[in-house]
Amino acid sequence: SHLCGLFTSFNSDAVEDVELFKSSIPVEYGGRISSVLKVVSKEANMQKLTGSASIGVLTSKATIEIPIVKDKMSLLLNGRTTYSDWILKKLPEKSGYKDGTANFYDVGGVLTWKPNSQNRLKVNGYLSNDKFSFRSDDSYGYQNANISAEWRSVLNEKMTATLSAGLDHYDYFNEDRATPSMAARLSFGIDQLWGKLHFRHRLTEKQVITYGISMQHYNVQAGKYEPVGDASYIKSDQLQHEKALESAAYLSYECPLTEKLTVSAGLRYSMFNA
Repeated sequence: SHLCGLFTSFNSDAVEDVELFKSSIPVEYGGRISSVLKVVSKEANMQKLTGSASIGVLTSKATIEIPIVKDKMSLLLNGRTTYSDWILKKLPEKSGYKDGTANFYDVGGVLTWKPNSQNRLKVNGYLSNDKFSFRSDDSYGYQNANISAEWRSVLNEKMTATLSAGLDHYDYFNEDRATPSMAARLSFGIDQLWGKLHFRHRLTEKQVITYGISMQHYNVQAGKYEPVGDASYIKSDQLQHEKALESAAYLSYECPLTEKLTVSAGLRYSMFNA
């Protein structure tokens, strides 16, 4: 979330559809204990140039949809920012947060290309940055960035294939400068490189099977401690990087028995290498 939980990380102008799986989680996701939130990004209008903007007391946002090639290619760009420090200035002196600051921004984009009726390429990009402090001598911040591409192809009347891949990055830091000789910065980061090949095959009018393979590589910067300022006597230290690879293959079958009853069964094999 953004701004200590006041704002969601999703820009509503960039979201087309949201689906929440809480009990029966599709086998293609796997590795989940409680739930999966599937968010589908919005595609830009391929017919005409459109846009929207809004200004609020805490944040402002804008979205523009650009048809690059009519009915073939489009680009959606969106962004949000905040100017919420004035709220902290209204807090009472005894709260300890009157001199604090808090701000964030995020930007995103979706490029869609439809070369023909059987194929579609969708490229997503996102960047967000949050920074806040409760006093003038401390600060906290975190950043999210990702880029992904998805190629969907209709192979025939009964089968579709989707190939997707992406890179996700997250980092976090906090600085304490209350005592110049002990001023330090603690940081952490993780990168995820992933890929997935997914097939959907309609056996009959009612019976559908899906199957595919996926992989995800983790690169964790587990912790870095370093001095801040020339007066600091803190000695730099860094934990060892950790890497891992998670791979999986899956198969599922779905068939409605009646209007109110559907059978869904799945099998998934996962492997983890560190």
